[in-house]
Amino acid sequence: MKRVRGIFYPIIFSLMCILGVLTLNSMKIKAATSSDVSVSVETPVLEAKTNAYVVDQTLKSKISTDNTIMDSQAQSYVDTDTVNPGDDLEFNYLMLFDNGDAISNMRATIKLPDNVTFATGTLGQVVYLSSDGTKSTSVDISSDDINTDSNSLTLPVDDIGTGKDYASARIVLSAKAGSAGKTVAASHVDYEADNYDDAADTPKFTIKDSANSIVAATNNSSVQAFEGENFNLIGTMDYKNNDGVVFKNENMYIYYTIDGVAQLPVQDTASSDKNFSLIMRPLALGSHTITVQVVQPNYNDTGETIVSNILTYDVNVTANSLIITKDKSFAGDGYTVNDNDPVDIKGTYEHANGDPAHGTKNSLSITAQITSKADTDDPNVQDEYNVDAPGIAGTKYDDDGTFSFQVVPVVYKMGNHGFLIDQSLSYEDYIKKYGYVGLEVGKNIVTVKLTDAKGHESDETQFVINVPDVQPELSLDTTDIYSNNPNTGLGADYDIPMNVSYVGKKYQFSMSTIFTMNTLNDVSMRNAVYTSDELQTEESVISGIMMVNSLTKKSLYGFSADDPVIADKPYPASYYYRDAYGRKSNTVDYTITFRSKYISIKTDDSYKFKNFKNFELTGGNNKRDGDWGVAVESFKSSWTLTAKATPFYQYPDGKDPIKLNSQMVFVNPDDSNSSTESMENNPVVVDKYTGSSASDKVITTDVASKWADDSGILLTRPGGLASYVGTYTSTITWEAADSV
Repeated sequence: MKRVRGIFYPIIFSLMCILGVLTLNSMKIKAATSSDVSVSVETPVLEAKTNAYVVDQTLKSKISTDNTIMDSQAQSYVDTDTVNPGDDLEFNYLMLFDNGDAISNMRATIKLPDNVTFATGTLGQVVYLSSDGTKSTSVDISSDDINTDSNSLTLPVDDIGTGKDYASARIVLSAKAGSAGKTVAASHVDYEADNYDDAADTPKFTIKDSANSIVAATNNSSVQAFEGENFNLIGTMDYKNNDGVVFKNENMYIYYTIDGVAQLPVQDTASSDKNFSLIMRPLALGSHTITVQVVQPNYNDTGETIVSNILTYDVNVTANSLIITKDKSFAGDGYTVNDNDPVDIKGTYEHANGDPAHGTKNSLSITAQITSKADTDDPNVQDEYNVDAPGIAGTKYDDDGTFSFQVVPVVYKMGNHGFLIDQSLSYEDYIKKYGYVGLEVGKNIVTVKLTDAKGHESDETQFVINVPDVQPELSLDTTDIYSNNPNTGLGADYDIPMNVSYVGKKYQFSMSTIFTMNTLNDVSMRNAVYTSDELQTEESVISGIMMVNSLTKKSLYGFSADDPVIADKPYPASYYYRDAYGRKSNTVDYTITFRSKYISIKTDDSYKFKNFKNFELTGGNNKRDGDWGVAVESFKSSWTLTAKATPFYQYPDGKDPIKLNSQMVFVNPDDSNSSTESMENNPVVVDKYTGSSASDKVITTDVASKWADDSGILLTRPGGLASYVGTYTSTITWEAADSV
């Protein structure tokens, strides 16, 4: 309804007066003439639309005669003409400016109906809204503004319309429905302004008990959602009272608010009846509150609206992240190492929302940080670093849902797994250069973080690595070691026969993780050891000690031309090793003698002759079986090598020894007549060498290589004499005498 004050009524009255004068004058003069007369009807001062309606926020319904002139939330509600006792009601009085001059000095007078209880304190608000809906403001209405008659309210309305900030004004009064069986009369509003007046009425409605209600429930009111991703609100719904009406989702409207802001209702016909799953669009990071209420209009064709209780969901929106699952080897108290090799940090990951990895190449970044000595009062928190995938430096890992990389013991790269320049450094020098970077004895915590190409990050995940403080053990086959002394007086290289293990001989190691240190003449030097990555619990190897720098030709142990090695003097020395974790073995003392000259016989532990049968062979000699190793190593020495043998015997259990009817002989390879000498208890010269004191070379003479199949040491054939069947043994005694 609208009423508009115009100016065309006074114009018509003035026109009628002018015509009357003209008529009177014509009667006196009696002159005839004609004149054109015009009149214009102007646009009203302003045009506006009004509507008064009631909204039941409990039932999500509205009572109105015009659904076009109302706020958008009310438009989304179902129509009704009844409410339930105690429902939360809103009486709305809306004025919507169309065109013309702005409304000026408006006051609204509202008749407050009975059978509802209006709010005390803040009675309501006047809500102003711009024409495009982007700007709004509200002004509180106090219950103290109610007129003294207690059943009406008069309040000012700010100017709206052309040139003003707002194009509509909506008066909203809050109330609660009274007792069942009552009728609430229409609420009348009068608008009075300098240039406008109008009136409107809310429809009357009745208050009655609800025919039924809906019970809504959820098993998960705390919802984890992720930035930029949809999520679901899940619940159930059913009638409170079973009165034979079949519950169907198609009859239900689900109303919800997000952080107090009402949203348009939805229906869920995709879920099975009595269940709902609302697909929610992404929300901003942070905590949000969503309320859900189920509404059914026209319940059982009664025209009544029934509603559910209000469900409240607490939604926490976080950035989607990666969830790491550690390899089972790190379960419990962590992984305990049993060797000196690098430790594999490995596991799997997926997105927190259950999505798998993206599967893209070279797109997973890994950062790691090692805290060693984590179980002490002084933990070593090392720098965080980026973990490169195998290949070119800076290469990332494939984003395939798995990861694996290695962390190394603190001095693992002192050996052949590191830089060549570092392979001569002592443990102390290496630590001074690089610091304690890597795994150490005790508890180590490796903190790992993953980031994929889309910026999804994992929480920092800790991998615990326990390194036992097991004691390395060292022993030498002999502590009396010999070398020779060249003319330079700097001593010749020598070998240390060493045995490596750990206490208990259960801990594994590879020789590539063993770093030996030799001390001689008050100089400590790292020296080379046979290297292998094969794991074992004990190993016997030869450690070579280099005496002279091959490039500078200077002594590595402080000897010089002015202070040369004293030949044939036993020098005290010591030897120990450290492993990749820096654990130090016991130190073994030994002596090294640089001899002025020496002779050393190199023979095998055992030799064999070819088998023969009784009476099969007659005369001649039986040949050697396989290669016989016989050599003499000498330095600045001439020598004569002799050999003698005991008779061959076999030793039957519980019986006297039985002698073989054969013996060893030496057939001279240098004699064209193949002169033969018996070796049985008789030293026979088998070779000679004349050396030179001027030479620094160590001469190795391969004696056995000079023997042909029918020369050298052979076994005489028994001829027609028989011997007991069996295996016979003899012992050869070798002696090399200095013949200078």
